[in-house]
Amino acid sequence: MAGYGIKKFGWVKQRSAYQDMEFHRARRAAFAKQDQANLDAMNTAMSGALQNKISQASNLAANAALKRVQDAAKAKIEETNRQIDDAQKLIDKTKTSTTTSTSSSSSVLDTVA
Repeated sequence: MAGYGIKKFGWVKQRSAYQDMEFHRARRAAFAKQDQANLDAMNTAMSGALQNKISQASNLAANAALKRVQDAAKAKIEETNRQIDDAQKLIDKTKTSTTTSTSSSSSVLDTVA
């Protein structure tokens, strides 16, 4: 048994030290490139989500402001309509009292004459 040694078959070709270093450098470069692409994709997704959130918040604020303005305008219109109705009632009341007092005045004049 002592006569039998380990023989190399040479089936698997070994890389030189320079080739091994270049292989690992290429793998690190590919990993760094993929990692940067993943970070860029995540950055794009996060900035898009943040932009959507800001846009939605500003839309909500704008809608709330619009509702406040519409409510204020509606209240102003109702107040103006109420004032017009009150003025119309006063005119009608004045006409009625003027007509009544004119009728009373003419009947007083009829009785005096």
